Amino acid sequence: MKSELYVVVCGLSAALAAVASPAPAATSPTSQEWRVCTGETPVASDLVIKSCTAVIQSNRETKAKLAIAHYHRATAYRIEGHTDRAIQDYDRAIELDSKFAGAYNDRGTAYIQKAQPNRAIQNFDQAIRLDPKLASAFNNRGNAYALKGQPERAIQDYDQAIRLEPKYAFALNNRGNAYRNLGELDRAIRDFDQAIRYEPRYVLAFNNRGSAYSSKGELDRAIQDYDQAIRLAPLDAAAFNNRGLVFARKNELSRAIQDYDQAIRLDPKLALAFNNRGNAHSSRGEPERAVQDYDQAIQLDPAYAFAFNNRGNAYRSLGNARRAIKDFDQAIRLAPSYALAFNNRGNTYTSLGELDRAIQDYDQAIRFAPNLAMAYSNRGNAFSNKGELDRAIEDYDHAIRLNPRDVLAYDNRGLAHTRKGDLDRAIQDFDKAIALRPADPSAWNARCFARALAGYLETALADCNEALRLRPQDTNTLDSRGFVYLKLGQADQAIADYDAALRLNPQKAHALYGRGLAKRRKADFSGAEADLMAANAISPRIGEQYRGYSIPP
Repeated sequence: MKSELYVVVCGLSAALAAVASPAPAATSPTSQEWRVCTGETPVASDLVIKSCTAVIQSNRETKAKLAIAHYHRATAYRIEGHTDRAIQDYDRAIELDSKFAGAYNDRGTAYIQKAQPNRAIQNFDQAIRLDPKLASAFNNRGNAYALKGQPERAIQDYDQAIRLEPKYAFALNNRGNAYRNLGELDRAIRDFDQAIRYEPRYVLAFNNRGSAYSSKGELDRAIQDYDQAIRLAPLDAAAFNNRGLVFARKNELSRAIQDYDQAIRLDPKLALAFNNRGNAHSSRGEPERAVQDYDQAIQLDPAYAFAFNNRGNAYRSLGNARRAIKDFDQAIRLAPSYALAFNNRGNTYTSLGELDRAIQDYDQAIRFAPNLAMAYSNRGNAFSNKGELDRAIEDYDHAIRLNPRDVLAYDNRGLAHTRKGDLDRAIQDFDKAIALRPADPSAWNARCFARALAGYLETALADCNEALRLRPQDTNTLDSRGFVYLKLGQADQAIADYDAALRLNPQKAHALYGRGLAKRRKADFSGAEADLMAANAISPRIGEQYRGYSIPP
């Protein structure tokens, strides 16, 4: 058996909210340009830039007022996405007024936008030295530490921001995100609750609380939060994308795709939504449509390792193994410790029969993710295909220790024990697989065959009958039941099952050889010889295999 893995990539980019501190008050800002520049007259950011520029170029203002003008123009540039120009203006504001805490604070925020957390922290440190009660600087420094992957250190700063301003919704939301990243979901939800209590229309907090509920597996509560986020902000693509992820987890794939469609309509450059819609199409058995979505995600974000990995899985589903391997290669180049990509490339090499290369990939997957149960299970499959059954069983043991509900690992370990002749241990594994998944016909069939080999023929027959009830006209189970009838000495029933199996798969050597033995028992020697010769032509060692069953030729 080969384990299949389809990685659904679940991502949420939670914005880190920052609050700018007020600039020093101007002495007599009376001109219209000054009022627009400083925000006394609310206008679009491009008009703020124009008005602040006029103030700066007037050559009539004091250094203190020029610092304020540069500060406000910088903020407008930052809103427009011109981060470098914003930093230049913050630099100038600080040159003009070295004690301008707000300029240090907002320059730090600009460096966060440039993904330069160390430089951001230097600015926040200075803002805090100048104004130890500036709550927004603590909040923003927490954001920088979060960006550095230090959520515990970020929480310390959020704590201080909240001590200074107990109703600081942005800091509560950000602390909630930090707790969520640490896996402390209940504490995260309490923070999001508080943020929403103080800011009932805080879309991001609803979005993030939805993600926390999703991580807890409380999917309906997650959907309620995403619904509210969408009601408050119908143009928020992220909320539709995130709700789509939850519908996908509920296996409501059509509703998930509707949400991804809407996210893409709202933000045609949202690579994440294309990737996630591709995953939904893969889950619906539509790999061609999935590939189209992954193509679009990669075009939008050529460094999107998850999308390369997922497209590789789709190509493998389409039978294009070599094309799949190219995508897994690229995913690994982009993310050298990407355990799932190594695992999936290993699966592809296994399907090609390149077992040593597959095992190398599973080794890497396990090195980067020692608790990845599927990698052990898949490596076990590769060792089993090589005939190294003891090593295979060791891997299945490890997979089951990591995931005691891994039905495939029980199934595959049972098959390995069957091949080793440890039939009672094999039956125990199939017992466990059936207990975990009673509607799995493969486990019923495998236990039927193991019981038949062990001589438990009546219970074997019952297992095969149940397998065929669950999956009628299954070639393997018809072959297994024919084998049970052969051992019971019921040649006519055996031949009938072998006939049915061979109608479905005329090249099934095991069924041909069994039918030949059954025909021999009915003294149909010419028919028996024809079947036995045909079986040997397909599988030269089939007679040896049957002798191992204690059935003479």
